[in-house]
Amino acid sequence: MEQAGQELQDLREEVAETTKEIITLVAKRIELAKRIGQVKSRDSLPIDNERVEEALLQEVILECKQLGLDQRLGTKILSTLLAESKKAQRAQGSAKAQPLITPMVMMAKATEIEKTGRKLIRLDVGEPDFHPPKAVLDAVSEALYSYKTYYTVGRGIPELISALRNYLAKKYGYADAAENQLVVTPGGRFAVYSAVATVASEGDSVVVIEPNWPAYKEGLEYIGAKAITLRTTLEDEWQPSPESVKAAIKPNTKAIVLSYPANPTGKIMDKVTFKEIVGIADDAGLTVVSDEIYNDYAYKPCPTILANLPKKYILTSSFSKGWSMTGFRVGYSLAPAETSARMLKILGLMITCVPEFIQRGAVKALGCEEEVSRNSRVMKERIDATTAELKKIDALELLKPEGAIYAWAQAKDPKFDSAAFAMELLEKKGVTISPGTGFGDYPRCFRMSLGQPQESLTAGVRKIGEMLA
Repeated sequence: MEQAGQELQDLREEVAETTKEIITLVAKRIELAKRIGQVKSRDSLPIDNERVEEALLQEVILECKQLGLDQRLGTKILSTLLAESKKAQRAQGSAKAQPLITPMVMMAKATEIEKTGRKLIRLDVGEPDFHPPKAVLDAVSEALYSYKTYYTVGRGIPELISALRNYLAKKYGYADAAENQLVVTPGGRFAVYSAVATVASEGDSVVVIEPNWPAYKEGLEYIGAKAITLRTTLEDEWQPSPESVKAAIKPNTKAIVLSYPANPTGKIMDKVTFKEIVGIADDAGLTVVSDEIYNDYAYKPCPTILANLPKKYILTSSFSKGWSMTGFRVGYSLAPAETSARMLKILGLMITCVPEFIQRGAVKALGCEEEVSRNSRVMKERIDATTAELKKIDALELLKPEGAIYAWAQAKDPKFDSAAFAMELLEKKGVTISPGTGFGDYPRCFRMSLGQPQESLTAGVRKIGEMLA
C-alpha cells in the first residue's frame, strides 16, 4: 500500500508539472496572438483567416491520429485556443469594433424610442400583424379557467402530439411521424437552439448558408461550435451550388442548416438543388437541420426534408408565423427517436415543459386552415406591392421574394453602409429596418419586415427612397 501511495504521489506531481507546462505554452501562444494582432491592426488586416484556421485544424487532427488522442478532444482544445487568440488580437485594434446591429438589437432600440411617444413605421421585427385565430384564444381561455396550469410531460401533451402527427400527414403526406420523434418547444428559436446543441459541441462546426437569421450562428457560438458560413449573392439569386456546399464541409463538420423560405431573402431553393445537398450531407454523415417555419408563406413549391428524408435530420418549426402566435412561444421539432430524446433532455433541463394552456391553443391552431390561408394571401399581396415600390428606387436592386414575410434590398453603391443608414433613417424619418450586417457580411443590404398594413409599408418604402435620393 505504501509503495502504491508513493507511485500515485509521483504521478500526481508529474501531472501537476505537465499542467503547468501546458499553461506556460498557452500563455506563450496568447502572447504570439497579441503580436499577430498588432501586425493586423497596423496593416488593416481582418482578424479572421479561414485558410489559416483550416490548415491548423488539419494539423491538429493529424497530430491526434499520430498520438492516439480523441479527435474531438483535440478540436475542442483548438476551438478554445482560437477563441482566446481572436480575443487577444481584437484587443490590439486601434479602435473598438462597432456592436453588431441584429434584428433583436434594432427591435429593442425602436421599442425604447416608442416609449417616449414618438410614432415609428416598424419594418424591423419579423412579426406578422395578424391576430391569432379566435379558436386559439378561446381554447387558451377555457384551459386557464379549467386550471390546465400545472406541469405536463416534457415532450408535449398527447393531444398536441397527436394533432401534429395528423397535421404532418395531411399537409406533407408524411404519415411516419412517431410520438417519440416529436417534441413541443417554447418557440421555434428554442427548437433551433436545441437542434444545434444536440448535433454539435465545442470544437465542432456546422455549415450555415448566408444571408441568414443570426440565431443559428449565435446558438453555435454559445456552445463553442463554429459556424462555417457559406456566402451567397444577389447575382446567384441567394442560392448556393451543391459544389460550394461540399467544399465547405470540414473534418469536424457535424451538420448543415437549411431554412426555406429563407429569412431574410425570401428565397426558396429549387427542389433539385435541395435534394443534391441532402445527398451530400448523407454522404458526409451530416445531420440536416431544416427550419421550415415560413412554409405557410411559400409562393412556389418549397422543398421539405419530409419529402427528401436524410439519414440524419431535425425539422424545426413554430406556430409563430403562419398562425401569428409569436407571443405564445410554442414550436416543435421532428427528428429520429434517439436525436429527439437528446433534444428533450435539453428542454427538460432548461424549461421543463411548455405551459399546458398554450399547448391547448396550439391544438386548435392546427385546425385553423382558413386563417392561415388568409394570412398567406395577404402577405403575398404585400410582397407584390412592396417589391413594386422598392423597384422604383434607382439606388436599390433586389430579387422578388418567393416566400417568407420580408423584402431584402441591396444598394447599388458598393460603399453603402446599411447599419449607418438604418440609424439615420430611424432618426430622420422614423422608419426602422434591419441592417444586412445582422444576417452576415452584407453591409450593402437591409431587411424590411412586411408585418404591417400595406399603407405603412408603402409609406416606409417612400421614406427610404427620399433618404436615398
